[in-house]
Amino acid sequence: MSYPSPLTGIVRRDPAPNVITLGCPFTIAGLVKLGARETIIKAQFTSGPGAFVISPLPFNADSDTALGGLPIKYILAPNAVHHMAIKEWKELYPDAKVVGCRGLGRKKANDGVVVDIEVAEFDKVLSAKELGMDDIAEEEDFKFICFSGHKNRELATYHGKSKVLVVADLILNFPATDQYSATKSIGVVDTILGMLSIEARLQPYVTGRLFKDKQAIKKGVNALSTLDFEKIVMCHGDIIEIDTRAKFYDIFKALL
Repeated sequence: MSYPSPLTGIVRRDPAPNVITLGCPFTIAGLVKLGARETIIKAQFTSGPGAFVISPLPFNADSDTALGGLPIKYILAPNAVHHMAIKEWKELYPDAKVVGCRGLGRKKANDGVVVDIEVAEFDKVLSAKELGMDDIAEEEDFKFICFSGHKNRELATYHGKSKVLVVADLILNFPATDQYSATKSIGVVDTILGMLSIEARLQPYVTGRLFKDKQAIKKGVNALSTLDFEKIVMCHGDIIEIDTRAKFYDIFKALL
């Protein structure tokens, strides 16, 4: 599994002030249109203004424009599989600290990437300072929850100033209309698949398969529900911006 090269069809969205997302097509098995998305959060750090990058795509001109010359303070792999472009970003920004859940360091060791901060506490809200991020200016800027019950050890990020929650595979929102909005149908088969929305049909199955321990997931989701988020940015599928809390509870109604 890899990103398309060259990376095309990039779509920028600004769901909140100082929060920028870049989405693009990302298809597996030639049929399932997952889409991919990186999130850049601009924030004030103790060392000055900078950026927190979550689930980076291969570095591209749109990323460079979105950063606007800001230094990158942290690069976060939101789970055990969303780390394919981290090496490239770390080489470009060697002073940035790489963050991920426990075990990511071993996984990335062969790539020569050092994971500076591994989250070893699960299923509860943790502040940046509790995780050893000593360059966060305000305690309420960032909160994190690492899900032990998720197959990929999901690491969710909450940005308090913008009230945006960023996840990877914890929540899917298919079809990924926005991430494919800059590309056009390539033929009859593609059009039919879009009408059938194969991704939407697969969504409950995929989500369930990734929940290896539902009791642990329930604990993490309950902790997540205490955060005052108004929008949810996920790596796969459209950003949730309207009736967000209601949709959140609907997604997890079997657990809450």
